[in-house]
Amino acid sequence: MSSLLRLFVTGEWPAQTTACEWALYDAKGSLLQRGSSEPRHWPAAEDCELVLSADQCLILDVKLPKGAGSKVRNKDLIAYAIEERLVGEVEDEHCVTGETRSDGQTQVWVMGRGRLRALLNALQQLERRPGRAISELQLAPLTPGRWSVCLRERGGFVRVGSEAGFAFDSARSEPPVALRLALQAAGKTGVAPESIDIHCAKGIDLDAAAWSLALGVPVRRAGEYAWQTLPARSARNFLVGEFASQVPRDTAWAAFKPALALGALVLSLYVVFSFGEWIWLAQQASGLRTQTVEVFRAAFPQVQTIVDPALQMQRLHDQLRRERGQLGESDFLPLLAAVSQTLESRGAYRSLSFEEDRLELTITLPDAPAAARLRDALARRGLAPTLRESRQAGAGIEASFSVRRGIR
Repeated sequence: MSSLLRLFVTGEWPAQTTACEWALYDAKGSLLQRGSSEPRHWPAAEDCELVLSADQCLILDVKLPKGAGSKVRNKDLIAYAIEERLVGEVEDEHCVTGETRSDGQTQVWVMGRGRLRALLNALQQLERRPGRAISELQLAPLTPGRWSVCLRERGGFVRVGSEAGFAFDSARSEPPVALRLALQAAGKTGVAPESIDIHCAKGIDLDAAAWSLALGVPVRRAGEYAWQTLPARSARNFLVGEFASQVPRDTAWAAFKPALALGALVLSLYVVFSFGEWIWLAQQASGLRTQTVEVFRAAFPQVQTIVDPALQMQRLHDQLRRERGQLGESDFLPLLAAVSQTLESRGAYRSLSFEEDRLELTITLPDAPAAARLRDALARRGLAPTLRESRQAGAGIEASFSVRRGIR
């Protein structure tokens, strides 16, 4: 049996498609076979790894306090450092710390916890247990002083450092907006690349001269992009913490195979009966997002880039209100009013502060359950509360909250 099967998983797998690209390697890491097929046609292998398309991972640079640890970082510190830069809730994200640069910035990989759990569950039902999950972004060749751009049939990504880069939508005739903005930002900080190497997937043509003219940076074709042939040994593994592989590799599991087989059969039956509903829900979600984008475009036709229409619409609505001398929903007084109406007479304020659409407050409450109930009540009012800490204070407690306006 060959040593390793590496699966290339896009954001559409397995909800919208069950086929994926794969590559088979021997024990020395030499490529034996590659293809694209449904799971039943994947070759047998002792080990399995996932290569996640670049658009499924986000890389953030954060400044972590000294003493946070090099191997095991404090989850609360990381969550606090990145939550302002996320659209969703930080509790829904799986974070993996990368390298810390000489300037003290630590790179943090972020991907959806639910997404990663769903992938592992789906593969477990197929009797595939990956030992590693890595980002496609770290497979791109990297030369000092240069950026690497990889173009696929749909979309692509840019690698700007060992653990730094970003994905973008399809771009052929002209460079993507994300690349232009990144070059402008790099120029302001004095870290702009000397040149850019373009790696195109098979069948993709590109006018390097036109890109060079548009970007103001030398651009050259550097060969074909094929993730199967690129080294992956040093890529960051996302299967750590709660996702760390705990499958023993000895024969002791042989006694449990009948029970496991029965469990797999039950899970398979469940998947068969729920797969249709899964697809339907995915289609409904896609339709709702399309409608949301259409409404946003109708209301704000001047906005060209739409990432999160609900969040952008709320911010633009607040901006329009402020331009007309009215308070936005994320301003201090509306936030304080919403909190006060929720609090009623159940506690008393000890401190208040407001910065960047966030209300920080400390309140005296009878006990810890009262703090949890207040947090839930604030959430029901359309707010996004975070209970920072609670400490004993006399006969009751002092609870510190951070509150911002949520998306209804």
